Amino acid sequence: MSDGCTSTHEERPQRYPAFVVTMFVHALLTMLRRKRVILAAGLSLMPVAIPLSLAFFSTLAFAEDGNRVFVRLMEYLYLRALTPLLALFFGCMAIGEDVESQIIPYLLTRPLPRSAIVLGKFGAYWVVSSVIVCLSVLLTFAACTALGGLDFTPNTLVMLAHYEAVACLALFGYGALAIFLGAAVKRPIIIGIVAIFGWQRFAYYMPGVVDFLTIEKYILALLPRLATQRENIVLKTAIAEFQKQQLLIEAPKALLSLIILSGIFLCATSLIVRWREYSVARSLDG
Repeated sequence: MSDGCTSTHEERPQRYPAFVVTMFVHALLTMLRRKRVILAAGLSLMPVAIPLSLAFFSTLAFAEDGNRVFVRLMEYLYLRALTPLLALFFGCMAIGEDVESQIIPYLLTRPLPRSAIVLGKFGAYWVVSSVIVCLSVLLTFAACTALGGLDFTPNTLVMLAHYEAVACLALFGYGALAIFLGAAVKRPIIIGIVAIFGWQRFAYYMPGVVDFLTIEKYILALLPRLATQRENIVLKTAIAEFQKQQLLIEAPKALLSLIILSGIFLCATSLIVRWREYSVARSLDG
């Protein structure tokens, strides 16, 4: 009897990756059947029209530089707006949709570890959203080459790959926060919008270490330093410039901090899902 229990416990850790893959495939197929994926892909491709419009309407005397337009679109549109919105759009629904539709009690009855359910759903979200964003960034880069000052050279392709990697990491960090909100609160999208577009904007202009409590702090630290003359941008006041320069974080530390922060959110989500399983079990027993 004891040997059977021991073998079951020994097999469970070995089968854990299979549990995660099973949940990942199930969540991925479910996401691809939803029309919201087509809607999100269509909205993500809208930035491609910006450099094309500039190339069509701008005269030669006032033509925009393609490299500068691409960098601005990446740093202000993709990383500060599009990736957080995609994370909220998909991530909050990963667990939250199952909770609202009362599917979560049936999902929890499956012989899967609760953390495997969370990781599988998170992995499906991250793959789908990363493919959408990377395709959009690639098309935007190609459109910016029509403006001049930007070509398909080894250096620019490295810059493109760097920005796409940062965009995927942004989806990773914001997605971990979104899936946590989807499992923890009733209005995850509203709270997520307040946290990302409200708190982060407020923390960015606050002096001291307040901005270290945001995801954006670590994402911006991963940007390529020589993409534009970012170091020559003058802030509004000399005091603000001094404070921000003194509190910069290096890219390796920013990457590690982003991974740790995302891991905390995913672990907290797994604990919440585990707690809700006990609640369902009590209601069924009663």
